[in-house]
Amino acid sequence: MLSLVTWTAALVIGFAGSGKPLTAEGILESPTRHVRTTDRAIRPLLRAGFEHSPTFAALMRRLAVSDVIVYIEGVPRLPGALEGRMIIQPAAHGFRFLRIQITQRGSTSDTIALLGHELRHALEVAESIDVIDEQSMTALYQRIGVARGAHMFDTGAAQETGRQVRRELIA
Repeated sequence: MLSLVTWTAALVIGFAGSGKPLTAEGILESPTRHVRTTDRAIRPLLRAGFEHSPTFAALMRRLAVSDVIVYIEGVPRLPGALEGRMIIQPAAHGFRFLRIQITQRGSTSDTIALLGHELRHALEVAESIDVIDEQSMTALYQRIGVARGAHMFDTGAAQETGRQVRRELIA
């Protein structure tokens, strides 16, 4: 049995060696991609973010070599004043699953920046191998984040990522 470190290194070498998953097409279109959507409105936003924001592309590349699979969906509204949220799903087959829901208010750049913010949260989970359920995810955000309400947290890193993505898109 491979240790997690060895497995991760083998995964990175396998992806980097083939060249496919770390390209735009591999990351955005591969059947084994780690950031996924069935929402036709989200798909072009992911591509635009990847192509026009180095920060956004780096998030997608880092998630592509993780054990996290992220599903993104647009929703008409979320509770309170939320524009985006991340929900952890049960792990299966050696992968952890996250669901990101976003509202599509404002400009395209605003929505892509929001996606960057939420993908930064997904990376925070990916980098914390002990996060496997809602309880451990809450513990992570109690450690690294700021509470915004019951089971609602944010981090400075995600806020700065959203701002950076927006700056890159309008530059």
